[in-house]
Amino acid sequence: MRLALFSNSYLPYLSGITISVKMLKDELRLLGHTVYVVGPSYPGHKETDPRILRLPSLPATYPGYRFVLPYSYSKFTALKCSGIELIHSHQPFGVGLAALGLARRLKIPFVYSFHTLFSRYVHNAPFVPQRFAKLIVANYLTWFCNQAGTVIVPSEMVRRLLVLRGVKTPIQVIPTGLQLGQIKQQAELGLQRTEVRKKYGLPANARLLLYSGRLSEEKNVPFLLKAFDRLQKDRPDVWLIVVGGGPKEKAYRRLAGDKVLFTGQIPHHEVINHCLAADLFVYASTTETQGLVLTEAKACGLPVVALFGGGLADVVKNGNDGYLVPRNESSLVEHIVRLLDDPGLRHGMSVRAKEDAQARFSSAVVAKKMETVYNSLIKGVV
Repeated sequence: MRLALFSNSYLPYLSGITISVKMLKDELRLLGHTVYVVGPSYPGHKETDPRILRLPSLPATYPGYRFVLPYSYSKFTALKCSGIELIHSHQPFGVGLAALGLARRLKIPFVYSFHTLFSRYVHNAPFVPQRFAKLIVANYLTWFCNQAGTVIVPSEMVRRLLVLRGVKTPIQVIPTGLQLGQIKQQAELGLQRTEVRKKYGLPANARLLLYSGRLSEEKNVPFLLKAFDRLQKDRPDVWLIVVGGGPKEKAYRRLAGDKVLFTGQIPHHEVINHCLAADLFVYASTTETQGLVLTEAKACGLPVVALFGGGLADVVKNGNDGYLVPRNESSLVEHIVRLLDDPGLRHGMSVRAKEDAQARFSSAVVAKKMETVYNSLIKGVV
């Protein structure tokens, strides 16, 4: 098959969506398919892959993000001449609309992956009343989903939500995949626990809690910092490492105590190294459609303690490889302490977390499922 993946963001910008698109592209190419990626250009980045097509972009207020100018006559003509058979968009706005328009002009199937609950992010549009903005966004997303041949969602929670919103298009639940081979290679070095502690000047026996993700309002990081403040008063050997960057990083640094370490934005392989060094993964966001960082943590053998909400119930098996707890600080602290104090319980959850990541979230498994969807749509075109 000859396929084109469209996204409003791509590497070198790091996010759950860019990682998802890269993994899908890599695995589909290993299966023998020709895969193009259409995404924004980034200052200073020189593209070496001729099948990654960069569109003009402008700076955005969000750190590192770019506003894409969603059209290029030369790039879209090149796609048309390449004989692409299907277009898969990973965003509903910007290049997503351009992708839909191109698919219609070429009369080829169009697939949309629903990665983000955009109606829960309207606080980023401060000059629009939130209730009005949520209604507009929800109605638009329903319309956009109904233009696709198939909608891909990462969790059963999102599938149910779209059905309730009136989406009639067939919906397939396919989670974002992980390149487990890369994680396995890094884990085989076996040095991360020692090296990360040395890097931050921590004792060799320091207990490390890890948060990884964007530092923005919807991630509920202040809740996590408050819970950790309660925890560490009685646990002097525990530190919290916050991996990632974002618009709230400076504000969160001011809120944090001296046992909270911020890494800022770091390369993806370094994120994995921090997961391999930690004891537990902690998370407070309740807006996730899946939570790719949780699947990465599980693949690294980290039990997860997170607030119940969003699509996390499709990732964490409560009581088996982690805990999904009520939305209060006491519950979060209680379950963290339970795992820290019981090495046997923690080890059992670690083993089951890795096994579940292998069984359900391998990028090779996910790519085969996606391949089946593409084949059914292409063969159905008259």
